[in-house]
Amino acid sequence: MFVAAMLAAIVIAAASGYLFATRRVQPAAPVLAGLTIETADGRLLSGEAFRGRFVLLNVWATWCPPCVKEMPSLDRLQAIKGSGTFEVVALSIDRQGLEVVQPFFQRTGLSRLAIYLDREARSMPALKITGLPTTVLIDPAGREIARWPGAREWDQPATVADIDEHIARSRETTR
Repeated sequence: MFVAAMLAAIVIAAASGYLFATRRVQPAAPVLAGLTIETADGRLLSGEAFRGRFVLLNVWATWCPPCVKEMPSLDRLQAIKGSGTFEVVALSIDRQGLEVVQPFFQRTGLSRLAIYLDREARSMPALKITGLPTTVLIDPAGREIARWPGAREWDQPATVADIDEHIARSRETTR
């Protein structure tokens, strides 16, 4: 009887281990779902508008010194990597919107980044952002694959390589 009980326990343990080992993890929900982003010309875009490409989403504000410091490097990164498959999206949470962001872009010489606005800062709780700047790398399916709190020089070779590594890893896991 003892041997039969032990064999049954081993079979059950093996079977449950098999089930757990083959269970597929549900993919993360798209991080931009439900978010509305305003463009410089007043159009409202849903998060779905960015599907199909990798997006480096930088949440920033003109009143944030580290944000202001890193914006030129984001503009240069868009020049380096911007394409039909990759876009740097600099999302301003300035309440005054275009009124302050457009002069900032002109004054700073930002020419490669599009202006995106979130006047009500709804992106902050939606993306669980607690400080500025915060940058989130999003895959073509809309899932977050990396996050960087704080400012950096986005066009530096080591930073570009880090982004490329996350993109490559994401492509491998979606095959």
